[in-house]
Amino acid sequence: MEEDHIMKKLKAGITFIVLGNVLYVAKDFFTNILPGAFSDFTQGFLVGAGVGMNVVGIILVFIYLARVEKKAEQ
Repeated sequence: MEEDHIMKKLKAGITFIVLGNVLYVAKDFFTNILPGAFSDFTQGFLVGAGVGMNVVGIILVFIYLARVEKKAEQ
């Protein structure tokens, strides 16, 4: 049961990292299409959300790795 919970953290972490990178790439797409103040807002929002998702994803992957290492020691 606990292994499923740990594996879900790994999957969620990887998903957050991928989504964060997609949002960061989408920033360039919206910058070229929508010039002006809205473009600046959208660009900032996408960069912030992308970086935030990457950080959360990296933390979840590190938690997974720590728990797997701890379990291997036992």
